[in-house]
Amino acid sequence: MKMRAIIPATFSCLACFLLTAFPAASQYASKYGLQTPVRTISAYPATPAAEMHFVDGTIGHYPILRISKDLIRVNTGSDQSTRMPLTYVDSIRFQDGCTLHFDNGVFQFDQLGQPARLANEIGDVLLEGVLQLSKPQAEALMGPEYYRPFRKQAKLLKAGEITLFAGTAMVIPFVGKAIPYAFSGDFSPVEVFNDMPPFWKGVTIGGCGALLTGAALALIGNAGCNRIIATYNNGLGVAYSF
Repeated sequence: MKMRAIIPATFSCLACFLLTAFPAASQYASKYGLQTPVRTISAYPATPAAEMHFVDGTIGHYPILRISKDLIRVNTGSDQSTRMPLTYVDSIRFQDGCTLHFDNGVFQFDQLGQPARLANEIGDVLLEGVLQLSKPQAEALMGPEYYRPFRKQAKLLKAGEITLFAGTAMVIPFVGKAIPYAFSGDFSPVEVFNDMPPFWKGVTIGGCGALLTGAALALIGNAGCNRIIATYNNGLGVAYSF
C-alpha cells in the first residue's frame, strides 16, 4: 500500500517539474541571447521607447529589448526586433532619465546618468531591465543595504537550480524507459516503475523529491530577489514595469 501511494506522488513530481522547466528554459534563452537575430516578438512585454544617439550624430527612438556585451536588440516596429553592434551607439536615454554612455561599444559605468532602474533576472541584476551588471557594478548602485540581502536570495535561487539539475539527473533513467514504452503502448509508466529494481525506484523517488525541493528553493529565492529590487526601485521613485 505504501508503494502504491508513492507511485502517484512520483508522477505528480514529474508533472510539476515539467511545468516549471519550460518557463525556466525560456528565461535562460532570453538571458543568454539564444533567440534568433530577427524574430517576431511575442514574449517581450511592452517597452517604452528610449532615445538613442548614434556615433554618426543621428538620433532614433526605439524600445530597447536587450543589451549584451557586443550587441543591442531593439524593437524596430511591427512587432519585429533586430540587433545592431554597440559600436554604432554613443548613448541611450531611457524615459525615466537614466542615460547610458558607450565608448567604442563599451558601456561606461562611471558615466551612468541617474536614476537607474534595476530588474532581477534569475539572480542577476539588469540595468533598466536590459543590461546585465557585474557584481561590483550592482553593489555600487544598490549599496550594501540592498545588495547583501539580494545576494543571499540569489544564492538560495542558485541552490534551487543545482537541486533541480540533480533531481533531473536522478529521474532520467526512469523517464528514459517510461517514455518509449508509453508511446509504444506496451507498458504504462506505473508498470515501468514497478519493474524497476528497488535501488532505481529509490533513486527515482529521491529525484522527484529533489525536483520539488529545488523548485521551491528557486521560487522562494527568485521572489526574494524581485522583492528587494522592487524596494530599491521604490526608493528611486521609478518603480514601473517595462
